[in-house]
Amino acid sequence: ILVRSAPEVLNAVPQAKFVIAGKGPELQRMRDLVESLHLWEKILMAGFISDDERNRLYKVADCAVFPSLYEPFGIVALEAMAARTPVVVSEVGGLREVVRHAETGITIYPNNVDSCAWGIVHTLQHPQWAQQRVENAYQEVLTVYNWDTIAQQTIQIYQRIVDERAHTAW
Repeated sequence: ILVRSAPEVLNAVPQAKFVIAGKGPELQRMRDLVESLHLWEKILMAGFISDDERNRLYKVADCAVFPSLYEPFGIVALEAMAARTPVVVSEVGGLREVVRHAETGITIYPNNVDSCAWGIVHTLQHPQWAQQRVENAYQEVLTVYNWDTIAQQTIQIYQRIVDERAHTAW
């Protein structure tokens, strides 16, 4: 979806460049697609990168895009949000739970090239709005997705279960 959205993004933002990191069973197919669309000068297929390299990329990126079809939690979006990178994510699974459209990021329709391109272009062409979303997202990472809060929520769940079991004892 991201590779197929690139021509539309480049139409609107010709200076844009894409870095696609990661490896997996689709990597060769993506490389073939980049080649068939003649986008080698605009899309770098970085392959596997370390966490440190990922974090450095987030720091220089104008936008982090996760057009996932399935994402159980959304840690990738939280990592980008913690690095203060604007995010564009598919409205699926955990990404939908972590990113609120127009508040902490841009959500796009899953498996939709035009929607993906729109989210990227909107983010790149409206840096002030993107920056406001970045600040909202960063505050949410600090207050909602920190270990103290998560631990407290876990304790509350366990306590509720203990209380419920105590009331339903035979």
